[in-house]
Amino acid sequence: MTPRTKLIAACVALTALIAMATFRGISATAAARAVLTLAALGGIGWWWFRSQKLAPSKKFQLAPRLSVVSRAGLSQRTGLALVEVDGKSFLVVHGDGYAEICSTVADKKAAPRAHRVTDELPPFPEGVR
Repeated sequence: MTPRTKLIAACVALTALIAMATFRGISATAAARAVLTLAALGGIGWWWFRSQKLAPSKKFQLAPRLSVVSRAGLSQRTGLALVEVDGKSFLVVHGDGYAEICSTVADKKAAPRAHRVTDELPPFPEGVR
């Protein structure tokens, strides 16, 4: 309802109240007090009902198990996403018809990688020359 319609409804209600008071012999002041009291109680009840319906629940809520932390586009058809699942982070590279998932932390049980030319040489054992 717009403020204009509310004002018109209030004027109509006031006119009806005065007309009822003069026809029935009731004091206009007593009738106005009764109507205002009922309106106030109705307004408080409506406000309480809406605030209960809109209030967030106070129950314990678990964190979401899967969330997309950030996304980046690599090209028009490929993208990269940082995804968190149960507290672990993963990089997901995806495109048309494929997706590859990579863990962001090194796996301790993973096989050792092959020796590269750019790696440092292991120390020479003592006593062998």
